[in-house]
Amino acid sequence: MHLIRLPLALLLLFPLNLFAADASALVRDGEAKLRAGDIEAAAAVLQEAVTLDPLSALARLRLGGALLMQQDYLAAIERFRETVRLDADNAAAFVGMAVAYLHSARYELARAALEEAIRIDPAKRREAGPLLAYIERATRR
Repeated sequence: MHLIRLPLALLLLFPLNLFAADASALVRDGEAKLRAGDIEAAAAVLQEAVTLDPLSALARLRLGGALLMQQDYLAAIERFRETVRLDADNAAAFVGMAVAYLHSARYELARAALEEAIRIDPAKRREAGPLLAYIERATRR
């Protein structure tokens, strides 16, 4: 009985590794499409990567970026939130979320996301500075 369980367990685990490897290849392909400016194709490939590996924070982060570039701010925010649920210390996801909130005129949420990015990675302060200044000006109006 134990001899049957081990090979079965190995067969069940092996395909998961293949899916993760395939998802990584799709993320790389999506990144290449983003660099080439083919945002629509990149979003489709990155969505496929997320579907293939639902636990890939990187796939969700990159998909959020593609959606942000497509100006689909609500969908981008949700992908960044999913990224954070998978990787709570992902400062880049908080920056992406902040930019999407900023474009949606949700300034307090944008500020909170930027502050969290800075808390996680103090080096983000330089990147976040101009955005925080913009938020400050926009909320004084």
